[in-house]
Amino acid sequence: MVFEWISYFDCGACGTVERADAVGYDSLGYPECPGCGARTGPLVGAGATETGTEALD
Repeated sequence: MVFEWISYFDCGACGTVERADAVGYDSLGYPECPGCGARTGPLVGAGATETGTEALD
């Protein structure tokens, strides 16, 4: 029996669920949502629903 581990990216801003290998990453290595462009990471904090990226670039 063959089993393939698949990781998924789940966007906190828009709810998009995508395979992790299909998600792009910003210059700091944090994932960017393919649906809405929101970035995640420690600098986003409680504003995970915002798409502003000034602090990450």
